[in-house]
Amino acid sequence: MAEGEGDECEGRGVTCILKSALLLALAVPAPLVAQTDPIPATRATAPLAPVDPARLAAARPVIDRVWPLGTYERLMRGAMDQVAGNMMSGMYGMKMDDIAATMPDGDKKKDAATHKGETLGEAMAAGDPHFEERMQITMRVMTSEMSRIMTEVEPEVRDALAKSYARRFTVAELGDLDRFFATPTGTAYAHDSMMLMMGPDMMQAMQSFMPRMMKEMPAMMAKMEAATKHLPPPPEKAKK
Repeated sequence: MAEGEGDECEGRGVTCILKSALLLALAVPAPLVAQTDPIPATRATAPLAPVDPARLAAARPVIDRVWPLGTYERLMRGAMDQVAGNMMSGMYGMKMDDIAATMPDGDKKKDAATHKGETLGEAMAAGDPHFEERMQITMRVMTSEMSRIMTEVEPEVRDALAKSYARRFTVAELGDLDRFFATPTGTAYAHDSMMLMMGPDMMQAMQSFMPRMMKEMPAMMAKMEAATKHLPPPPEKAKK
């Protein structure tokens, strides 16, 4: 963390909301495009049974077609940065009055209230004339870094997908999938199946997600606080 960043997040709630929104904008689409057969949380930490070798062997050619090496790069460099940009554009248009209502902290709420009637974009521009360019550069850097990290773990993702397909489909079904993906229609579908999650309709839905999340935030925070009320306060909070 850069020097002073923590103080900024303590005193400038609007800035921190925008930074958090950027992180969420980039992070949310990633699991959506990679999700195939989600494992419930209660099962995720339990040891998994060995995968049938015959099924796994039949699954690997299928994964070669639906998730070839370089898919993460395609997603991050192609559609995902556009999704993040659209989500941030939606954030810029949010009214500061609505944002203030989501802030339980008095100082941060007061900070947002000083910009009553303005949009988030207008409020940020008033405090930093270069904020939009700064956020665009930040998005480019974050997209590049996430692309690098995801590309590094891509072989593991492909292996996990192969195992997931092997657990879900029989050898015969995997053979049917492989034969379908070998057809012209199947090849076209396999090439773009993951990218479909980043299509214009999905991008529009993603763009509307952030304002909706902000609107629901007070209720979400109240539920979180109620659910953890029986626990002692965190050590740092208890010291204050």
